[in-house]
Amino acid sequence: MKSKHLLILALLLCSAFCTTTLRAQSTASPDTVCAGKTGAAYFVTNTPGSTYHWTVPNGTIASGNNTDSIIVNWSTTPGTDTIKVVEVNDHGCAGDTQKLAVYRMPLPTASIVGVDSLCWNNTGSSFQVSFTGIGPWNFTYSDGTTSTSLTNISANPYTINTGVLAASTTYTITAVSNKFGCAGSVSGSGSHVVVVNPKPTTSAIHHN
Repeated sequence: MKSKHLLILALLLCSAFCTTTLRAQSTASPDTVCAGKTGAAYFVTNTPGSTYHWTVPNGTIASGNNTDSIIVNWSTTPGTDTIKVVEVNDHGCAGDTQKLAVYRMPLPTASIVGVDSLCWNNTGSSFQVSFTGIGPWNFTYSDGTTSTSLTNISANPYTINTGVLAASTTYTITAVSNKFGCAGSVSGSGSHVVVVNPKPTTSAIHHN
C-alpha cells in the first residue's frame, strides 16, 4: 500500500513539473536562415479558439496562415526582416504583436582562377581559393582524378599547394557551403590549370 501511495505522489509531481517538448523553436533575435530557404517553420503556442495573423516581409507563407504554425519560403536576397504575429482570441480581442527578426544569410561562393606553368619534376605549384558570404567555409575540389573535401576553413583566401606534378593538371571547385549549412556556388571559372612543361631531351656528347 505504501508503494502505491508513493507511485501516485510521483505521478502528481510529474504532472505538475514535468514538461514534454514536442518541437523546438528559436526565439533568438535575430534568427538566421540561408537566403532562399524554403520550408522554414515558425510557430507560437496554440490557444484553442484563437486565430493568428502573420506578416512575413520578403517571404512567402506557403501554408498555415491564420493558424499557430506557418511554413515560410524566404527570398533569395540577403537581408533582415521581422516576422510578426497577432493573436485574436475567440472573444475577438487582439493580443500584443510578437516579433522575431530573421537574418537571411548570403549564400557562399568560391572561386579560383588562372594558369600556372612549371617544369617537370618541379617542387610544385600553389593556388588560392577565394570565398564570399559568411564563413567558416567547406569546399570540395578535384584534380580530375581525386576529390578532396576541406571543412571549417576560416582563411580567405585559402592556399592549396599542389606538390610535385607528373603532368599538366586542372583543379576545379565542385562544391562550397558554410558551417550554417548554406550551400553556395562556384564564382567565375572555378578552375586553375597547372601546365607541366617537359624536360628537354639532350643527345649524347659527341667528339669530332
